[in-house]
Amino acid sequence: MRSLVLALLVALSARADLRLELVRDSLTGRHCRYREYVDNLPTEHFIVAPCADAVAEPRATIASELRLIDGRVARRVIRSDAPLQPYAYDYDAVTGELLRRTPLFFRAKPARVFDPNPVVARNDPSLQDHNDASSAVPADAYEDVVLDDVAESGALRGPAAQIIDRQPPNVAPPDASASLLFDREQDGFEAVNAYFHIDRSQHYLQSLGYRGDRAVVPYAIEVDPHAASGSDNSFFLPSTQPGRGTLFYGDGGTDDAEDADLVVHEYGHAILEWISPGTFSGAFASEARAFSEGFGDYWAFSAHYAQRLASGRDPFCFADWDARCWEDDASQQCGYAPGSDCLRRLDSTKTMADYNRNESSGVEHQNGAIWSSALREILVTLARETGNVDEARRIADTVLIESLFDAPPQPTYAVMAQRLLESDRLLYGRAHAPTICAAMSARGILTDCAGALPRGELTLFQSPQRGLAIPENSIDGVLSTITIDDPRAIASIAVRVDIAHPSRGDLRIELIAPDGTTVLLQPVSLERAADVHATFGRDAVPAEPLTPLLGHSAAGTWTLRVRDLRALDTGTLLSWALLIGFGDTPQTQRPSSAAQRVMIPVVTHVYGVGAAAFRSDVRITNTADASRNATLIFTPSGADGRTDFVAMQASLAPGETLAFDDVVASAFGTTGSGSLEVLGDELLVASRTYAETSRGTFGEQIPSQLESTARGEAPLLLSGLPLAAQRWNLGITEAGGSEGVARVTPPDGAAFDIAIAPFSHVQFAYGGPDAAIEVTTGDTRVVAYLSQIDDASGDAMFIPAAHARTGAAIAPAIDSGAWHSELWNANDADYIHDGLTGASLVAGTAGAFITDDNAQTRIVHDGTSQYVSFAPERDGAQFIAFVEHTNAYRTNVGFVSSHAATAEVIVYDAAGAEVERHELATAGGIAQTPVVARVANGRAVVRFTSGSGAAYASLIDTRSGDATFFAGVSPN
Repeated sequence: MRSLVLALLVALSARADLRLELVRDSLTGRHCRYREYVDNLPTEHFIVAPCADAVAEPRATIASELRLIDGRVARRVIRSDAPLQPYAYDYDAVTGELLRRTPLFFRAKPARVFDPNPVVARNDPSLQDHNDASSAVPADAYEDVVLDDVAESGALRGPAAQIIDRQPPNVAPPDASASLLFDREQDGFEAVNAYFHIDRSQHYLQSLGYRGDRAVVPYAIEVDPHAASGSDNSFFLPSTQPGRGTLFYGDGGTDDAEDADLVVHEYGHAILEWISPGTFSGAFASEARAFSEGFGDYWAFSAHYAQRLASGRDPFCFADWDARCWEDDASQQCGYAPGSDCLRRLDSTKTMADYNRNESSGVEHQNGAIWSSALREILVTLARETGNVDEARRIADTVLIESLFDAPPQPTYAVMAQRLLESDRLLYGRAHAPTICAAMSARGILTDCAGALPRGELTLFQSPQRGLAIPENSIDGVLSTITIDDPRAIASIAVRVDIAHPSRGDLRIELIAPDGTTVLLQPVSLERAADVHATFGRDAVPAEPLTPLLGHSAAGTWTLRVRDLRALDTGTLLSWALLIGFGDTPQTQRPSSAAQRVMIPVVTHVYGVGAAAFRSDVRITNTADASRNATLIFTPSGADGRTDFVAMQASLAPGETLAFDDVVASAFGTTGSGSLEVLGDELLVASRTYAETSRGTFGEQIPSQLESTARGEAPLLLSGLPLAAQRWNLGITEAGGSEGVARVTPPDGAAFDIAIAPFSHVQFAYGGPDAAIEVTTGDTRVVAYLSQIDDASGDAMFIPAAHARTGAAIAPAIDSGAWHSELWNANDADYIHDGLTGASLVAGTAGAFITDDNAQTRIVHDGTSQYVSFAPERDGAQFIAFVEHTNAYRTNVGFVSSHAATAEVIVYDAAGAEVERHELATAGGIAQTPVVARVANGRAVVRFTSGSGAAYASLIDTRSGDATFFAGVSPN
């Protein structure tokens, strides 16, 4: 069998793609889940992130008015026999016979329940089940309640739950039209009790805001209150329909459905399954499965904490009524030892050092106690701080539920702790981060609170060796190094690894410290999904712990060894880096320094239509002859960047270029969009935002040196391309560190104001291509842009706002058939479709556009376009990032001049070593050359030896053919 499996693995070609399978709305936005498919088969891997504005709904089966009822094809008709009393009539589609009449309206109904159970209600731990006898429980242990929205007749059901009989012992559901005032000896009691507590949990979720499109478990879940063949066990079984399932409660010992802790615990599994189907499962010892059990225990604790406090009963005892069956007859199948008080407790002192990694049934509950106790501590601490249990519960539970929506597959405790902190940031501005951090750190889930989102206490050291081929089926593999001069002791460490490979399970990845200590990050496995993009020690768990590296000096040469131990597939080590903490305290206020500042107005990590992943890559080059440090600060869109930010340090050797691919996720460990500020002297900072699709990437440069305006200064002007079948998004970013109001004035004069927080970014749909932006209130300083999207292709064009042009500027122009320039002007509704037609240049040539007004230009190729910025002609040196010649990209570097000029073009690799040099000259127009040497994440310097001009590079995706234009700049 093993040989057959391996043969199949070798025979199949791993063709992977992403497919949208799930969309969920939460309090903080819309979340898209894309399943990875290999060879047209779904894998266990998926990605979840905020959806882009125009995301499509997942493809689903279209409902039909025809249905099967008892094996017969039926046609449904809905009509009301009385006001507000609709019924569904199902008729045989062939004979017309009425098969079923179902009421679709609901009414309130008196019922009797335990709330939450007799032990808590009476604070009486002496109570016993006594073979399910009614005499075992005093009358005052019951609670008479009203069940809202109960069906008029038939089996007990309502909007949140429906009672069924699916497993033995076979007990018919109680009739909703009859009395629901049972005692515990009657079989209907457990059904009513389960219904009540599930319905109440659903109403509580709705009260937190999870209703309508945001509803969680928005269906009547099936509940079998007498199941599991009478054993002392309960469980949730997912259905074949993603997100749904059925609850089963056993009758062994104390009937499980009599204890609200167990009822609500199992409903907790349904909550997890609805929000993220299949995510919180896995092997018995997996942290994802333990999380699910810990979540269920906590969800029940939260529901009944106030009642336990009021009665005086032990508040941290879980399922204390279910545990009281040891005096039952053996026939009752009680699963508890004599003297048992609780099934589990919520005040466990276990830490991650006690986590049981042995793969056996039951360890998930032992390990779940670590998570449930952490959540319990958060709620109890908030209750003490607020003085209000209900308020604390609502805060803690909202943060918890919201944290579930972007959970990755098989999440670890550390990842979910990070999600809690991110959820608290989005909902409450990190008001409860200290409480969350204290609970997680005390249990070793997070070694430090900043492990979730860095706040300036981590330093990145990146290997300058990029794009290394991994030898196929080689015991030696490929080695890549990082040399660190910093002698400080390591307080925390993580390893970022990015590898392109069709089958990541073929790879063995190891980190070797300067003293020879070797840590296995990833072993070889049968995993066939593609690529490795992980930060071991943060969002991925290394196969061996990184703790042996702590306390040692960081200085020396570190080595990453990657070995491909199977044949057929080849791969590339794209990049790797170390994230090291030296014990610095995370910063509560935004980092500041006397160094120069560069603001990239927007970077992003979101998903959109057709599984397009919108990403931002950033390059930072040290142009100095000595080492330099950079501080990167990400402010989420809409946040106050003075206190709500993510930050990290980076160390750059002379001439080195750091590559932050997918910077929001890889550097900061988060998602969404926002602004990125870089602090540091003599740095070249550039960014590219793109849609990553199955056809390649489609991107645009997002310049880091945009013109800005403040109150009392001239407005910024936006001029988009006036075409049909286009849409526009207008973005504004605050760059001065003060709040204020920006006014947007369209051509029709109908101005509107936008409030903006310090360092924040906002983007919104805009109705046309032109606008003026000025600051009316506050000391804020803003930059702005227009994102113009072609409705047919989806290609976006980033157009920066600028002041009215006062001097001459130049841009390259081309007309070579497949590539041609287009020109437009903000003051003219028309534009030149082909910028060279009718001009002094002839078709098939390249030249220059020169303007002293607000003209704009782009270059079009095969349905894609790149915005080309006008720039003044300058002499001296101009620097360009994003120079690459790999299998994925090629680059042309050159300059444009209005007169005779010559220049050297020098290309450097990521380490700062020169790889090629060219001499370019023009009598006026364009001079350009392709980059010939193989280089990844390189840069170029265009140094004029005579005359002047504007340097540029064009980065071209080899699959899509899309080009991104980068203008030459001077270092800051």
